[in-house]
Amino acid sequence: MLGSVSFLVAAALLPPLILLAVVYRMDRLEKEPARLLWSLFFRGLLGMFPILLLELVADQFIDFFPWDPMTYLFLAYFVVPGFIEEGVKNRVLRKRTWYDPNFNYRFDGIVYGVFVSLGFAGVENVLYVLNAGFGTAVVRAIFSIPGHAMFGVVMGFYLSRAKWAEKYGQRHRMRAALRRSFFVPAVLHGLYDFLLMGFETVFYFYFAGLVIGVIRLLRKSAREDGPI
Repeated sequence: MLGSVSFLVAAALLPPLILLAVVYRMDRLEKEPARLLWSLFFRGLLGMFPILLLELVADQFIDFFPWDPMTYLFLAYFVVPGFIEEGVKNRVLRKRTWYDPNFNYRFDGIVYGVFVSLGFAGVENVLYVLNAGFGTAVVRAIFSIPGHAMFGVVMGFYLSRAKWAEKYGQRHRMRAALRRSFFVPAVLHGLYDFLLMGFETVFYFYFAGLVIGVIRLLRKSAREDGPI
């Protein structure tokens, strides 16, 4: 029994750890301290608790009213997971990194965003896999874990832009980038869950487009990396 549990936990944690290593290796100019990165990972993991509480309250509120089916799908699978999960992750990311002196290169925000996102995704994956088995680990390794990583890439990309704008005194651009660091991944995440629940064929095209777009963003950001 213990061996089976250990196997499932390992199967759940391996995909996020692989993606963390991939993004970490893309940060070629100045590697981030391991202590900072693992603190972000564990803060993302601990973010599971406020997220569960907020989603429970939101679900109770939604279930209280007699929505039509499409509105219910939109609220329960677009607004709740997208805006609550990405909102908590964004809060964790900004609070830990904004004033850290290591946040001094443009690619740093992407690395930070992925570590926070995959900290949350790692513990979420363990819970799902322990409950539903190895088959769930395989499916989530293909879709859910890369999804969380991609939302983290987008969040960190805009956070770096905000940091750059702050350094050069462009307060308006900084505030706009900070809003996007929350809003854009929240919308991408909401669309992911919403389409998966009701429009599976469209979801596969959406997911493929998201993968292509984020890979291009990652490569461009790594290629154009430099001091903030």
